[in-house]
Amino acid sequence: MRSFISIDITSKELLENIKVFQTNLKNSACPMKVVERENLHLTLKFIGEIGESSYKRIVDSLSPSLSEFSSFEVNIKGSGFFPSISELRVVWVGMNAPEIVYIQKEIDDTLKGMGFREDRKFVPHLTVSRVKSSLNKKSLLNVLDEYKEHDFGSEMIAKINFKKSTLTPSGPIYETLKEFNLKSV
Repeated sequence: MRSFISIDITSKELLENIKVFQTNLKNSACPMKVVERENLHLTLKFIGEIGESSYKRIVDSLSPSLSEFSSFEVNIKGSGFFPSISELRVVWVGMNAPEIVYIQKEIDDTLKGMGFREDRKFVPHLTVSRVKSSLNKKSLLNVLDEYKEHDFGSEMIAKINFKKSTLTPSGPIYETLKEFNLKSV
């Protein structure tokens, strides 16, 4: 199964604010596919294809350490893109909370010890759209500039999710296989 570990965004107000941003992105007339509301998440670690035994080993290895982290508030603020202005492919909004970096490092270190590749550089973000071509890129950059410091809101994060990803012609379908609950504050 194709899998990853994530933080999901569930706040209706936050999701609505992001939807407004996505609408403005689409209105730029730059060809893109916006990420569906139910698929908005922060990928802490992309694992890739694994079998049932690897899944169980990962869950058993992560459960004790992730349960030591406390729930925390994350602020969703600012917008940007990857990888560069000349090859703009992904539009994102920032996720600001130091806890995210600590949790991601714990996951990365644990999985590295199990033989999985370490992530190069982790940048906490929510992918909100994937750009298909540079047509009308200037209009898109104007929207991004308008939102570069925008505060979308915040949400309390109380769990980390182990997800299965099934690729389909109409886009990925994500299924939560395991929730790692964080300590209540």
